[in-house]
Amino acid sequence: MAKVMAMKLFIVRQPIFNRWKRVVGYELIFHAVEADNKPLVDREQAGRWLIDAQLHLFKTIRLTGGKLAFVPLPRPMILQDLVSTLPPSQTVLEVDAEESTDDLVSACFRLKVTGYPIAVKGFLPWSPVHPLVAIANILKVDFSKVTGSERARAVAVYATPTRKMLAEKVETAEEFAEAERFGYDYFQGGFLYQPETLSAKVLTSHQFTYLRVMQLLSEPNMDFDRVEQVIKTDPSLSFKLLRYVNSAAIGVRHRVSSLRQALVLLGERLLRRWLLIAVTTLLLENKPHELLVTALVRGHMCEQIAAVAKLPTDPDPFLVGLLSVLDALLDQPMPEILEELPLNQELKDALMQYPTPLGWVYSLVLAYERMDWQTVSKLANLLRVPETELAVYYERSVRWADHLFSREAPVLLR
Repeated sequence: MAKVMAMKLFIVRQPIFNRWKRVVGYELIFHAVEADNKPLVDREQAGRWLIDAQLHLFKTIRLTGGKLAFVPLPRPMILQDLVSTLPPSQTVLEVDAEESTDDLVSACFRLKVTGYPIAVKGFLPWSPVHPLVAIANILKVDFSKVTGSERARAVAVYATPTRKMLAEKVETAEEFAEAERFGYDYFQGGFLYQPETLSAKVLTSHQFTYLRVMQLLSEPNMDFDRVEQVIKTDPSLSFKLLRYVNSAAIGVRHRVSSLRQALVLLGERLLRRWLLIAVTTLLLENKPHELLVTALVRGHMCEQIAAVAKLPTDPDPFLVGLLSVLDALLDQPMPEILEELPLNQELKDALMQYPTPLGWVYSLVLAYERMDWQTVSKLANLLRVPETELAVYYERSVRWADHLFSREAPVLLR
């Protein structure tokens, strides 16, 4: 009788951008471990779990918001034709260059003929060229391994009108600019979440207003008079608030025309949430949309974990996740921003990942996002949060964040 193992399955999505920093798809990275936290070494069995997760536990549409899913697949899955259960219109099959063999090339060619785009992961421009490269739609070049002139040579030699080049593990704005200059089509990595410059910058009056709103929202008791006065100083924020209150999402019978009436009608809880998202959106006017999605996913996940860990709701754990991208928003180091921003000290400590309960929550969310599974296990145990549920929290947060910007979403920020 086959041995039945208890499994823990985790999933993370990593955005893939085009030259305009717009998301064209997500790489779905699955991580399976046995109940005792040992990594699953049977790749074929892990592959079966991956497909099952893709089809049943985590619906592709929920994880990618309708964009392409880049799915890394081990060789046995491709050879056994297990991937045919995935929709070709939504799936890019990622194949590891190190596993390239004649039978794998033949299987990939058959899949390509049936409509599946093929991406070759871990491509090294100095390695012997294998037929797998010839049928690839996308070649992924790892910038942590390929350096200097080889990055440019990869594009010059291997890019064609039907074969696109993807630079992965692009971690800085400088690397992104370099990859763009060399002619790469797609980009993946942490460059989006880093400040573009660490020099001192002067904040605009609007940015000061939005940061002031965040400071008011970090206080335990909301002062409606102060909030109203701050909102009045920014016509864009005032307009968005009145438009939201008068939308079908709220369902008011008579048109609301005053800010004070809008504030009272929403109530403290809904007003806090709306203002947090609206202010972050306005701060992001000249930044890629995915930065806001990341902030929302982090905020929602922090909120879920804090609730399970029975942490106080003051300060709001959601605010920690939302503020986590402030450095990328304002192009300044986080310590400098927190020094100037009069936030609750507990929020500041959490954002600096100090060893406080809220800091552990935020660190757990970041560890999950970065696939640091050892730290994930440690912090989940420390917070007494079921590790096996983290994938559910993540998937729920992704769906919630994507829904805010879907066509069916209420008029929240428009």
